[in-house]
Amino acid sequence: MLSHEENQLLTRTDRGTPAGELFRRHWIPALQADEVVEPDGTPVRVRLLGERLVAFRDSNGKVGLVDEFCAHRGASLALARNEECGLRCLYHGWKYDVEGRCLDQPAEPAGSNFKDKIRQTAYPVREAGGVIWTYMGSASDIPPFPDFQWTRVPESQRVASKILEECNYLQGLEGGVDGIHSAYLHRALTETYTPWGIA
Repeated sequence: MLSHEENQLLTRTDRGTPAGELFRRHWIPALQADEVVEPDGTPVRVRLLGERLVAFRDSNGKVGLVDEFCAHRGASLALARNEECGLRCLYHGWKYDVEGRCLDQPAEPAGSNFKDKIRQTAYPVREAGGVIWTYMGSASDIPPFPDFQWTRVPESQRVASKILEECNYLQGLEGGVDGIHSAYLHRALTETYTPWGIA
């Protein structure tokens, strides 16, 4: 039995937490590729390791994963216009590319270089096996992309799926290996059920 403190240590994945920093050292799945199929399509909200992000596919088909909230006034980029290789914030029109560079600030005078000083948090992504993967750790420590065999087979030979579980990652893992909970949680409610069978 874990103490409350041990449970917090293992299950909190926000930036700066031990588990969060561990996960950020690896390429992790962020969303399915078919959620951002269309270039210049609607941005998609993604919540990952305690961060609110937005995924989008730009005009050239490149996928971006950026902080949801505009660096200017914090408006949600999930509501942005995805146009001409960038997300344009609906509040003041600041536009960001897939790497988080600010491309345009319509209210700035002609010739202003202020946009060159602005960066939206953006994470590197790779598309493989019908999944958009991201690396959220230190840019100087990016590991090689994992070479899973299933990501190299033709689309006709694989299925990528996503399941939303309203729990932390450890509860999800534990549920997959803990057989006793099935006897209680997944039992038929009309029968008397014990861990050893129906009574």
